[in-house]
Amino acid sequence: MPTDPKSDPKSWENYFKDILRKFYGPSNIKDIPDSYGGDFGIECYSFSGHAFQCYLPEQLTDKQKLTKAQKNKIRKDIQKLTVKNTKDFSILFEGMKLSRWILATPAYADSDMALYCSSKSVKVRAINLPYLSDDFQILLQTENDYKSEVKSLRQDVYQLCLDFSQVSDKEADGWINNNLEFLEKLNLKLPKVVGEEKLTDTKSFLIQKYLGFQNLLDHLRIEWPEIHAKIIELIHNRRSYLESRFLTDTSKQPGSIITSEIQKLKDDISDEIPTLRKTDLELITWGVIADWLIRCPLDF
Repeated sequence: MPTDPKSDPKSWENYFKDILRKFYGPSNIKDIPDSYGGDFGIECYSFSGHAFQCYLPEQLTDKQKLTKAQKNKIRKDIQKLTVKNTKDFSILFEGMKLSRWILATPAYADSDMALYCSSKSVKVRAINLPYLSDDFQILLQTENDYKSEVKSLRQDVYQLCLDFSQVSDKEADGWINNNLEFLEKLNLKLPKVVGEEKLTDTKSFLIQKYLGFQNLLDHLRIEWPEIHAKIIELIHNRRSYLESRFLTDTSKQPGSIITSEIQKLKDDISDEIPTLRKTDLELITWGVIADWLIRCPLDF
């Protein structure tokens, strides 16, 4: 299973190249291995005339530092394209012309970089190199420019590998015995959802999922705060709607209402965060069911 694409420069390079192979097709992308001429200034190109250099800055949050680092990267690599490696590029691109040189990076400041790239492009076009087209442009792109390709990759390949503590049956049963008062609402609701003969096993199952769900959220909050915030938002929105249904739905069929709303929550999370593994998504949905049964003051 591939690592987080943004964990290191090589992982980012491999990830973005996978995006480009999906977009252009494997037979329309030429890779430039590190062994080919060393630091060549581009890492792959399409036969339609688009060259790519992948770049993962050391940090992405400080706009000023990010912009400075990206400008420096463009300046150095365009120097290789137009001065340092012109003989190699004349051979490599014989019979074709590059119309785009693209810095593939996770994020950038739109206005600052757009002005810089535009100015730099004008200067490059003025050199009149035989392998660059008259409409040559320097651009920046992120994975957001390839949303369908990214969604496909993250569902099939680049899934989140979350390392959090699982909860055993014994641990769940011990937790139940130590939290009887906290579970009063669950004890009232559960008999209306499942039969008497299943109460003990269902309670143990739900508490196990609830505790595992809390461990997963703790892990996300520390390691993946943006994903944590999005999941919490989706859960809150769906829980609010679920509670409103129990206030307004006179049919009062708790099992069908919960099933319907939880499926909608799963769909919401899958659409927003396709990186989640199915097992983690299942844990979240069961954890939300348990959390709602334990905490919601509404009876049904």
